[in-house]
Amino acid sequence: MGGGYKVGRMSGESSTDLLPIGQKLAEGLEKLASETGRKIKVEIEPGTLLVANAGAIVSTIQDLVDTGANGHTFLKLDTGMTEILRPSLYGAQHPLIVIPSNDSNTSETAEYLVVGHCCESGDILTPAPDAPEVLHPRTFQKAAIGDLLVIEGAGAYCSAMPAKNYNSFPEAPEILRRSDGSFDLIRKRQTLAQMIANEVPLA
Repeated sequence: MGGGYKVGRMSGESSTDLLPIGQKLAEGLEKLASETGRKIKVEIEPGTLLVANAGAIVSTIQDLVDTGANGHTFLKLDTGMTEILRPSLYGAQHPLIVIPSNDSNTSETAEYLVVGHCCESGDILTPAPDAPEVLHPRTFQKAAIGDLLVIEGAGAYCSAMPAKNYNSFPEAPEILRRSDGSFDLIRKRQTLAQMIANEVPLA
């Protein structure tokens, strides 16, 4: 059993409570065993529930584009569907946090659409919930080019489900933060040589 336990990534979302599920399951298995003599072994795969909120993508705002009074203001990142495909596929929601590069403590906010670097209409980090084709601006701390934007809830179905090497973007490095606050590199940034290693040149 598994692969579907709800994980609350956004504030206001709740995560699956496995205790009542386990209690109901145990009751059913005990009833089956008493009625038929069959004892069934159940295995649970709760991977997403365990790790979804254990990872984040740290990106940089590369551009800020205002399309006018009747348009939107876009934040363009140096990441996108190449690292996190869930919003593009099914309108999945992830917490997004702007971190000013100048240590500003301003309380000023603005509405933005957050987009990736792939120049695709689907490479958007702020779709409407469950509607990847619908643009849905969100309110953030006022941002500027060079600020960081952290995409939270990226510990499941991100590194394992990217649009790998789309538009020839290399795989991003992965960093592990240990419980003592130290950091370790656990995956290097992909090199050009690695990206083209399997290509066969024609004479």
